Amino acid sequence: MKFGLLYHKPTQNLGDDIQSYAIAAQLPRVDCLVDRENINTFKDDDGEAVAVVMSAWWMWYKWNWPPSKYIYPLFVGFHYSDNVDAKQAGCPVGYDFLSGLGADYMNAYGPIYTRDYYTRDHLKEVGVDAEFGGCITITLPEQKKTEESGYIVLVDVNPKVEEKIRKEAAKKNIEVKTVTHDLSPADKLKPWGERMKTVEKVLTLYQNALCVVTRRLHCALPCLAMGVPVLLCMYTLKSIRFIPYYDWLYSCTNNQFLSGKTEYDVTNPPANKTLHLEYREALISRIKKFTGECEELRDVSADTLYRMKVPEIKITDWRIGQMKKTKEIWEEEFAKEESEIASLQESCRTHEKYEGLLKIKNREDTKFRKNIEKLEKNRKTPKKFTSKLKARAKRIILQERPETGYYEDIMVEYLRHMRVYYDYIKKLKEFAKEAEKVRL
Repeated sequence: MKFGLLYHKPTQNLGDDIQSYAIAAQLPRVDCLVDRENINTFKDDDGEAVAVVMSAWWMWYKWNWPPSKYIYPLFVGFHYSDNVDAKQAGCPVGYDFLSGLGADYMNAYGPIYTRDYYTRDHLKEVGVDAEFGGCITITLPEQKKTEESGYIVLVDVNPKVEEKIRKEAAKKNIEVKTVTHDLSPADKLKPWGERMKTVEKVLTLYQNALCVVTRRLHCALPCLAMGVPVLLCMYTLKSIRFIPYYDWLYSCTNNQFLSGKTEYDVTNPPANKTLHLEYREALISRIKKFTGECEELRDVSADTLYRMKVPEIKITDWRIGQMKKTKEIWEEEFAKEESEIASLQESCRTHEKYEGLLKIKNREDTKFRKNIEKLEKNRKTPKKFTSKLKARAKRIILQERPETGYYEDIMVEYLRHMRVYYDYIKKLKEFAKEAEKVRL
């Protein structure tokens, strides 16, 4: 059986590539690449099933679920949480893609080993067999040692935290290097070979550091795996993505570090905790067992290995039904929002009447009016475009057998513009509140 490497082709976050690099390190070989956002249409050139370690942050595009029958999956490092098109504050769309056939697929290939407690607990709530297994990056091997070492690496840390660390390092003549996991738009166009070399270069830099300080999960956990002293320093210690890793790592908030409420000394760091080791060994063993079994599966068709015993057209219909439901939920939500916008605009016009009095009392506030004018101008673009998308989506829904890929492209674009429009509504509300403060 062939082995496919799961990766996020258009990513602008180096952490995604580090995860793929960690997967590749556990595979016997990489025969092909599997784009995370196109798993429902994936098909190998030979039409064979491809073994894939499915470790990723899923459901950015919900329309790609469940994966195609040509993917033979092992679910480890599975994470699913709030994002633009899923459940988010102010967004009415929930977790429907993890119900029905979506949940059936996961149970067919379960248990699902999750990356965090939140995902594990939620999957269990919706009837999916799930266990916590840890992030794939805790399996990373050590990188090569270099002559240059003994420096401190800061990865996307708070500027004030960086300033304090530089002062402390200067007292002991320790060099400080800075790194970002943000990638440029051009990076996503690079072939995987080049991207892999970038990951190796960055991991090697971390490997030879005296200490690494970061707010990035996929910097902290690789350092933990490689035995590099690491401090997780971030705005808050309440993110669901980092549980239970706050306990696995030395962790503090930016304010705790700046106020001296943490005993961690970046110039003389302690050895890392070892809570991750049992999960590391279990995860490596789990993948090794999977790949070993796959090596024995020769001349077995994708249909034979596929555990979803329902026609593909039924899955397609289910997926389209979920899209349609999402569209209807959003349209209902927008009907409410558009009504509220009309009310807010009337309120804004009322506030304009007080402008003359504000000038007389030398309390002129033109910022509010300029913001409203800019908002009104920009609001027309997404509203006009979403109207066109609604019409196009409706025409496709009415077809008996719509082209799935075309429909998905429209819905993703449609929802993104709806989110832009929703953001304008929120800003308009904020400006209205500002006006209330100066109303006489």
